[in-house]
Amino acid sequence: MRTERILLAAAGVIGVLILILLIAAIARGGDDAPRVRGGEGFVTAVERGQQATVMLSVAGAPGGPDAMPMGSGFVVDSGGLIVTAAHVAGGMPVVNIVYIDGTVGRAELVLADEAADTAVFRTTPSKPLQALPLADSNRVKAGEPVVLMGAPFGLTGTATSGIVSTVNRQIGIGGAPDFEDGALRGPVQAFIQTDAALTAGGSGGPLMNAGGQVIGVATARESRGAPGAGLAFAIPSNVVKTVLDRAKAVMDGTAAPPMGAPPADLPAAPNQSP
Repeated sequence: MRTERILLAAAGVIGVLILILLIAAIARGGDDAPRVRGGEGFVTAVERGQQATVMLSVAGAPGGPDAMPMGSGFVVDSGGLIVTAAHVAGGMPVVNIVYIDGTVGRAELVLADEAADTAVFRTTPSKPLQALPLADSNRVKAGEPVVLMGAPFGLTGTATSGIVSTVNRQIGIGGAPDFEDGALRGPVQAFIQTDAALTAGGSGGPLMNAGGQVIGVATARESRGAPGAGLAFAIPSNVVKTVLDRAKAVMDGTAAPPMGAPPADLPAAPNQSP
């Protein structure tokens, strides 16, 4: 009998340990950021990002789509929705988009929110496009490794890496300094700051975590005269989600907000950037 009691006690202990391990596994599964295997780095994220990142240029520019590079953008829906920074689009109703393989398409503006510095374009692809998922930017923490994708200087598929320097960066309000070049003047809120290099033509590109999810859209830099160096800033993905939802409502015909009308819950955007 004593042996049976010992065995039953041991079984109970093992059962408790298994239950604890299961609870821990479920808790880890609740984190929406995909795990990255040791040694993998950004390889998978960059490969995915390259297929989804595009260069935007003025439609009909002399010399073809590469004549007047404007900036970067990325696909958020395989059916042809593309997100970029509103200042990159500059209010253009139609732009050319250039993919990593050199394929050129045309995209029409659906919605531009100047206050959030976010614009949504729509294209009609011949086949489903590689799209990037939007992460929950409220979960982003300083110190996380990130990769910034874009088409600086017209070089599509370019990747730079760094870390999240800080979150909820406020510039120009509450006594915070304005930058000398005016890149972030005005009542700007909730920027994600990173040291990943942002150069001319890279604005509008996705700032991604190591799992290949977009945590922000590149919008401005402060380099104090040193191209490619300094600090970069991104509009948080949760702000982008809000603008994207409004754009989808416009396409569905359930809403028709005026172009550039700033919603009350979104931060103001930078006035200048690369």
